[in-house]
Amino acid sequence: MDEIIKEFVFWGIWLVIPLIIDFVIGIVAAIIVSFDYFTKTDDRKLSFYPYVTILIPVYNSEKTLCQCVKSIVNQSYPISNLQVLLIDNGSKDESYRVYCELQQQYPKLRLWWLDSSKGKAKALNKGLYMADGKYIINIDSDGVLEKDAIFNMVYKFEKKDDVIAMTGVVLTNYKDIEKTNIGIKKVFQKCELFEYSEAFLIGRGFQSKTNTMFTLAGAFSAFRRDSVLRTQLYNGETLGEDTHMTSQIRAFLDGRVELREDSFFFVDPVENLDKLYIQRQRWQRGQIEVSTLFSGKNIKKGLVNILKINIIKDHTLVFPRLIWIFALIFLIFIDYPMKLIVGANLIMYLSYVLLSVVNFIVSKLYLKEQKDLRRFMNKNFMIVFLLPIYRIVIFFMRVAGILNSTKEKSHWNTKTFNQEKEMINERMKNDYSWFYRIKSWVNCYK
Repeated sequence: MDEIIKEFVFWGIWLVIPLIIDFVIGIVAAIIVSFDYFTKTDDRKLSFYPYVTILIPVYNSEKTLCQCVKSIVNQSYPISNLQVLLIDNGSKDESYRVYCELQQQYPKLRLWWLDSSKGKAKALNKGLYMADGKYIINIDSDGVLEKDAIFNMVYKFEKKDDVIAMTGVVLTNYKDIEKTNIGIKKVFQKCELFEYSEAFLIGRGFQSKTNTMFTLAGAFSAFRRDSVLRTQLYNGETLGEDTHMTSQIRAFLDGRVELREDSFFFVDPVENLDKLYIQRQRWQRGQIEVSTLFSGKNIKKGLVNILKINIIKDHTLVFPRLIWIFALIFLIFIDYPMKLIVGANLIMYLSYVLLSVVNFIVSKLYLKEQKDLRRFMNKNFMIVFLLPIYRIVIFFMRVAGILNSTKEKSHWNTKTFNQEKEMINERMKNDYSWFYRIKSWVNCYK
């Protein structure tokens, strides 16, 4: 009987809870998103093309700004109905010169340059005040829009009056991944592409259908101008200004926040581990800050429920999962059979791989028009077997973000992975100086 209880507890902790949280919910989300794909009936026609303002915060964007603006010029949406505001927040490079060249190159495009105080939130707020369009679209300066992205956004706004804000699909640019020569870096970039595909087309797709969208994509989002100006605008005091804006819309306005699943924006893949580390810590910290700001009793029940779900999933369960990971060593020392430990983790690993395969199949439905991207993902299908490992790496980055949020003041660039590693090494040397002196002495006499 004791052996049965022991195994029941083991399997319950190591399999049932993670599988219910991630696997079951993930499968349900994939089913709902795929069902929506086969039942949609867009006719893709507009009798009128409303005026649209595109906001692009600029900060040292000399190398990417030209391609970004060019992708706007090449849109299927009439260029005469577009206004583009480049809002600079302290660039030190030749971004302004690039703007002047773009004005000469595309004289039919309404392209303006605005100076702003430092910070993305302040730049966007200035753009919101200066915007003339019925709809406002925010994009980052280091990415490019797919040719139908703006039309598809406007189409949904025109057809669905209850939608106040939308997020587009942000994916890393597979063409840049192909140019990467470093093996491990290329693997990380491919994992990132598959992760983004799942996160937007499945994760946010599910949130869109259930009206539980927690955050708009800061790199590519859109609003009704008359609605967004009734909020408190972007908050420069939090790292999650996009999440804060989403929560404002839910708290103060009566409308939906949805995904436009066929509006694509392609951004640069991750440059290195340090950049990924900073990015994921910033995202995690932003969620915590916004959840704290909107935890009051006067907040609408719908938003409170969404915040609770995300806090439980992204924060409350982080430390139990962390304990589960380190408990592996403990289980070996309390005489659990190795085959049981290995078998349980193998089942978990294969379950997450299966979930990634399902998400891969469903997300490809929405990439039907992106033929080159589909071919690239098909060619790299085996990446799904690495995604569980990649997510463990991301998980520890999120944990670091939570821990750092308790002891450091909020700022855009946190310490990099290598900087924190050096800090740990220095502390170890101070705390265990005797060990390092002995080690140094031994090395001298080898």
